[in-house]
Amino acid sequence: MRPFFRNLIIGLLRFQINTIALFSPLKAGRMALDIFRTPRKGRLREQDKTFLAGAKWETLQAEGLDIQTYLWEGSGPTILLAHGWESNSARWRTFINVFRKKGYKIVALDAPGHGATSSDRFDAHSYGLAMKAVAERFEPAFIIGHSAGGMSVLYYLATFKPSFVRGGVVIAAPSSLRKILKNFYGIMQLSPRAILGMDLAILEKFAQPTEAFDLFDFARNTEVPGLLLFDAGDQIADFSEGQQLAEVWKNSRFVGFEGLGHSVNGKAVAAEIGVFMEELG
Repeated sequence: MRPFFRNLIIGLLRFQINTIALFSPLKAGRMALDIFRTPRKGRLREQDKTFLAGAKWETLQAEGLDIQTYLWEGSGPTILLAHGWESNSARWRTFINVFRKKGYKIVALDAPGHGATSSDRFDAHSYGLAMKAVAERFEPAFIIGHSAGGMSVLYYLATFKPSFVRGGVVIAAPSSLRKILKNFYGIMQLSPRAILGMDLAILEKFAQPTEAFDLFDFARNTEVPGLLLFDAGDQIADFSEGQQLAEVWKNSRFVGFEGLGHSVNGKAVAAEIGVFMEELG
């Protein structure tokens, strides 16, 4: 979408939400939350389908969703891969190629509203529940998540405490929902009443306040050993907050990179994860 039309649409939505908020903050908040939870991209492209054609496709029904999974067989421990916002399982192609050579069994899932998984809405809570369904089906020894997928990995480990998981890897994950929302508020230029309405809408939707989704709290309540991977130039996930997360997550370590940006992707990253998994056996 061209910048002019994108800015025009944002301006119209801003005016509508802020106007509604004058009379009903909750109604405005519901509208804003729907916009916030709607991915604009991330569905499978032809090149994604070509790469994923090498896997066994299996669709799981859980949480009212058709959750698409992809399986590459191997004789070693199972790895579960969870991609981030506006992406899909094909983003793991480098990791998959590296880990397959080492004999790992690999499972990837498409998040709600992404790839070939149903829904037109996304949030880390529903992603965590989808992850739970997939994990119970495949019982992975290791779970790896990027960005919003990393947030959902920590949420899943802290909330459900799966006995079969030996290690969790969080790549470039923002530290809290509140921090992500601040960026959204800035883009949309929402009024204080609209922001209040969005907090009310989140409480209504998830029966928890915005502050409840905080990675530091999840890390403190996670028993599984962890690896945190962040890049110094990342404009979305703060490098120093990744270091702080490692301090509160017991049995975890932090590895920093430079020049990879928010994707934190590539063979060097896969190699660090490989060392971590081999140490845990």
